Amino acid sequence: MTVVPGGPRCAVVVAGGSARRMGGVDKLALDVGGRPLLDHVLAAARPLCTTVVVVGPRRPTGVEAVTFTTEAEPGGGPVPAVAAGMASLAAGEGAELASPGSLVAVLAADLPLLTTTNLEALFAALGAPSAEAAAAVDDEGRLHPLLAVHRVCALAARLAGLAVDGPGLAGVAASQLLPPGTVAVAFDPAATLNVNRPEDLDRARSAMTAGS
Repeated sequence: MTVVPGGPRCAVVVAGGSARRMGGVDKLALDVGGRPLLDHVLAAARPLCTTVVVVGPRRPTGVEAVTFTTEAEPGGGPVPAVAAGMASLAAGEGAELASPGSLVAVLAADLPLLTTTNLEALFAALGAPSAEAAAAVDDEGRLHPLLAVHRVCALAARLAGLAVDGPGLAGVAASQLLPPGTVAVAFDPAATLNVNRPEDLDRARSAMTAGS
């Protein structure tokens, strides 16, 4: 197992959105490999994280010790959702997360091929004290802002700065969550697959079948 640096580790899982490209169905409840789509991300994060907060409607899950919360005004996009998740963490794990080494994973909820090993690689990339965040490289060579790990203090400061620089966090691009100098982490590109369209769901299901 990878040696993971830092202090307490938590996760914020962004699980809002209307899934328009999936026909408006609750895609996170769809079956992928015998479990709901949402549960794959939760199962990947839970072994590494003391607390996992899902920002979105409460859904049934087979993963234990998961907390649900929502934004004050849902529908504003991933950045206000991350802020709501951070607020929930601060309320529940405030003293623990105040430690200088505390880390938080920021994850999209629709990453069915993500594994705990992938997340270990992201956490391990923050071994250098100067590194504020690490993000996965997606299959197009771009940093994935919703498959990333941050130092809690740095992410809190960045969210505060984004809120000050504009009328609010609604509509702010998720890429703005990543600070300059974010460490790029490359692993199996399949792990970065977001299920946004029916064809993505087919790819995920096929990968699960091939790997079983």
